[in-house]
Amino acid sequence: MANIRFADTARFPHDTIDGETVLIDSENGHLFLFLGIGPQVWERLLAGASVDGLVNEVGSRYGAAAAAPTRAFLDALEQAEMLRNDLAPSAAPASASATWPEIFVAPTLERYDQIADIISMDPIHEVDPSKGWPHLPGEKA
Repeated sequence: MANIRFADTARFPHDTIDGETVLIDSENGHLFLFLGIGPQVWERLLAGASVDGLVNEVGSRYGAAAAAPTRAFLDALEQAEMLRNDLAPSAAPASASATWPEIFVAPTLERYDQIADIISMDPIHEVDPSKGWPHLPGEKA
């Protein structure tokens, strides 16, 4: 993984609620949760932190043993295509305001595929293209 990565906020809208960061993959409807120090890592990525810089920061703060799970978390973000390798971020980096917790809890990425099924069951997807919503395909006028 190259050192410089930017969070893909266009594809992955996100919000942090009660210490958990929730993301939705706008291309396929998958829902992701970041737990542990995942929300703080994500916020630092949003602020323009480098992958190696984050691993070093976590290792310095929590000890060398914390660096490996942090690197694995960042690798998982890379595999899920949550990080872009751009020449420049799409927006100016912000400063990371989230404080690190006192105790290290490994960052984790949870993925839920069922949300894609729920989204596809939304009746708005069953639309007569010539009439639009709320007309169903084949519906008599």
